[in-house]
Amino acid sequence: MDNIVLISIGKEELQELVRSAVKSELQNKQQKELMNFKETREYLGISTSTLNKWKSTDTIPFKRLGKRIFFNRADVLQALKDSNYPKLRDLQ
Repeated sequence: MDNIVLISIGKEELQELVRSAVKSELQNKQQKELMNFKETREYLGISTSTLNKWKSTDTIPFKRLGKRIFFNRADVLQALKDSNYPKLRDLQ
């Protein structure tokens, strides 16, 4: 079992520690390699029908794991770069 240590910490220092931890977690989430359908749609800022169309026309690559579909972030960005997707600058 972990030992519990109590320390005195100022309000500003606690806020900075929390802010730093949240920022770190958000960056880790943003760097997630594989994205599901919803995450990819939100990341690209497109509708469900647009992502379905791009998937069915092989505009962007995807992978299946059983019935689930995943998109590799690097592969999606490369495919969009190759197709001159206008919003690409905002994604990087």
